[in-house]
Amino acid sequence: MLIRCRCRCKFLMYMPKKPGIYGVKLIWMTDALTNYVYSAYIYCGKDTDGQGLTPKEKEYSKPTQSILRLTKPIQISNRNVTRDSWFTSIEAMKLLKEKGLTYVGTMNKRIPA
Repeated sequence: MLIRCRCRCKFLMYMPKKPGIYGVKLIWMTDALTNYVYSAYIYCGKDTDGQGLTPKEKEYSKPTQSILRLTKPIQISNRNVTRDSWFTSIEAMKLLKEKGLTYVGTMNKRIPA
């Protein structure tokens, strides 16, 4: 999600396809039924997705690091995580299964999993 903003900060994002074009990017995980936010973080640029993860978890791809960071509050709860194609990978599916979560995501044959 891009929160429209024209402030002066180092992590201001430019996304021409979004209505706001400039803003602060939030990555969050919500409950589909109640819209309750379980966890969120401000994307501050590359190499910030792995904050709060172990050194072993930091070896995974950036989208997988983001999923691990967001799902920490609900691990081992047997819930389902649904994500879009940017976050979907076989690596993420295997890791979440080990953490007691199921995973549904879109796969694109042009993007390797």
